[in-house]
Amino acid sequence: MAVTASRASDPEVVIDTLANEAIDAALSLPPGYKRDTVLRTVSRNLRWFGQPEAGGRAARAMTDGGVEEIPPGSKIGSHRRIPYREAFPRADPCDAGLWRQADGGVATTPREREAWAETCLVTRDFHWEGYPSIEQYRSAAEGLPAGEVKATLLMFLSNYHNVDALRFVKSEFDHDEKQLPQRVRRELAKRLAEPAILYRLGFKDKALASARAVDTFAPKADFIRLLITVGDVSNAVAVFDQLSDTPPKFGQSCFDWFLQLDLSRLGHSSAPVEGLGKFLDEISGSPLFHRICPKGLDAQLYVEHLLSAGRFESAIERARQEKSDPFLLIKALLEVGRENFRRNDRTAARERALEAAAALPPFDPGDPMGPSDRGIYVIKVDEPKRPPRNFGEVSGNTARRFEVIRLLAATGALTEADALARKQPDGALRAVALSAAVAGRAGIRFDDQAPVLSTISKEDL
Repeated sequence: MAVTASRASDPEVVIDTLANEAIDAALSLPPGYKRDTVLRTVSRNLRWFGQPEAGGRAARAMTDGGVEEIPPGSKIGSHRRIPYREAFPRADPCDAGLWRQADGGVATTPREREAWAETCLVTRDFHWEGYPSIEQYRSAAEGLPAGEVKATLLMFLSNYHNVDALRFVKSEFDHDEKQLPQRVRRELAKRLAEPAILYRLGFKDKALASARAVDTFAPKADFIRLLITVGDVSNAVAVFDQLSDTPPKFGQSCFDWFLQLDLSRLGHSSAPVEGLGKFLDEISGSPLFHRICPKGLDAQLYVEHLLSAGRFESAIERARQEKSDPFLLIKALLEVGRENFRRNDRTAARERALEAAAALPPFDPGDPMGPSDRGIYVIKVDEPKRPPRNFGEVSGNTARRFEVIRLLAATGALTEADALARKQPDGALRAVALSAAVAGRAGIRFDDQAPVLSTISKEDL
């Protein structure tokens, strides 16, 4: 049905038009797995952000008619921004509560409780809600008889690195040696002697002595991350220098060292770690750093760490210097822009999104894959050497195209978002981009399982 000129600027009509354009772009692809992948992403963007009917149309266009995408009996509300968990609830007996069983009863005997903990906390196939909390593990461990299952839960608790959880584990460990199986007890003893755990338990001197004595990389790296988190930067740098005695097996390049040190685990733009910025400042005086990083830290890691430290302007300025990698700047702008949006600074978020859109390069699909690329390629003596293959844009950068469009729409730059979406190449890329423009109009969700626009890989385009 044609849209009259008087209604063409109606926001609802614009959204409907974008939604249908997204579906039409997806349907232009040949039927099969790749088209289904695109339709699934488009469907989720449209349904979860206020276009349930259009999203249903996209799902039903899939090879199986959307049987898996829209579970039978689901009630898709017509109002916008319907939370996914309300629209598509899933039931799991383990979510009913501690000791609750599938038949509605409660596990009371030691055997029943061990079976519940084994199913729900040890061997459970964790579904969409994620991993159990510290409280769930601890509550279950307190209610279990001594044995293998309880000891396993104590091992899980020790991995959380929560002080109260660690004290509970240590008290159980010290309580009665015979209660814990020897195999698990040995593993727990190793864990409780690690520098980071000793430090968390309040034994600072023992932790530093343990770090000097440890001859493996991982415990020292874990300790360094903890020291940075609590702001004990001088000791973090000192322990870093001790890594020269425990060189990692992955090589000697600066990038490899810091990739395995994994400082990115410390924080993110929404929860920055101030000590990380100080660590980056002070490490420049480290002898080990000068040896392994004579040219300084790799730009990609440096920008990532600056963002995690909350030094947003410094991160963006460093990314601007990397002219050969526009996506480094786009990544930084997106992360800062989303954080601006989360803090309700829409003006700053829009500025970040507009700069990212301006920096966005044309899509590079790379060289088409030929028969020789699908298997082992053997170069014959009389055959000229082939030029290196251009693999094109990586999937993560392709996903950032969609994120830029969504952030533009979320901050009110609707004209720019729609124009950028329609500028993308025909087919899969444009379909997902248009659905991202619809998704962004409902804002950016931080409180629910919002659709992930990176569900499409480059192979699906």
